[in-house]
Amino acid sequence: MLRAEMVFGIVMGLLASASWAGANVFVQRAGRRVGAFRALVWAQLAGIAGVSPLAASLDARVQAPDRGTVFWAAVAALAAVLAYPCLFHATARGRLSVVVPIMSAWTVVAAGISLGFLGETLRPAHVLGASLVVGGVFLVSRYSQQDAAGGGRAATGQRADGAGGGGLWSALGGALGFGVLIPAIGRLAPATGRLGAIPAVFILDLVLGVPIALAAGIDLRPPRGRDWLPVLGAAFFETMGFVWISLGVAHAPVSVVSPLAGLASAFTVLFAWLVLRERPCAQVLLGAGLACAGVVALAR
Repeated sequence: MLRAEMVFGIVMGLLASASWAGANVFVQRAGRRVGAFRALVWAQLAGIAGVSPLAASLDARVQAPDRGTVFWAAVAALAAVLAYPCLFHATARGRLSVVVPIMSAWTVVAAGISLGFLGETLRPAHVLGASLVVGGVFLVSRYSQQDAAGGGRAATGQRADGAGGGGLWSALGGALGFGVLIPAIGRLAPATGRLGAIPAVFILDLVLGVPIALAAGIDLRPPRGRDWLPVLGAAFFETMGFVWISLGVAHAPVSVVSPLAGLASAFTVLFAWLVLRERPCAQVLLGAGLACAGVVALAR
């Protein structure tokens, strides 16, 4: 029989995946309603307000900040400035079933950093997972362009853009940014707490990103009326994903929780297929499936 702690970790991992899949959906809707960068700023502010009290009450800090903390905070800030704008832009311009599997390549970047700089050992699962992700991303990026050019349509009859219009490059930028950001958050956690690292990264992202956006003339006014709903939804589900996984690894082995949390991309693609009625071509779906399987293998 499974121990209670193991069952709790499994449930938390699945909740984290479901939350991050929900975040992808709301990020797309928020970006399309108010603009990608405007939605990002207000979603992060809402996330800071929501998660900070939880971090103060739930987090355990096991070391005092030092020079290493400052270094990893700087790395996280620069990575976040790339990762989050690319996430919001890619989902606003492309289909979730296309851009999310491409962004899942962040796991390959993160694994490379962990192996090359953080002293982790190469395992067969790393090789298999990286191969599946790279192969899947190649298929998605290769055939999504043809699918969009051929007028791929959702069930609503509207033109689907696939990863076109800059969505492909934004998705790849998001993969690179999150591939650096996630290991950096892990290095910050001993000093900030697992949850405390999230508002810290959001604050650093805003400090660096808002002046750039204002200099570029991007509208950053608060959303109005019902436009707040997808923005707050994105903030809620993104931060709750971190809450669930933080609770999970506190009570169960990381080797159990992390692969389940890695199912977020698969849940997103499934939601896009069943609910949003996105209908990419068979090669894109195959690539999405391979990339999702690779993410789970890399997380083991």
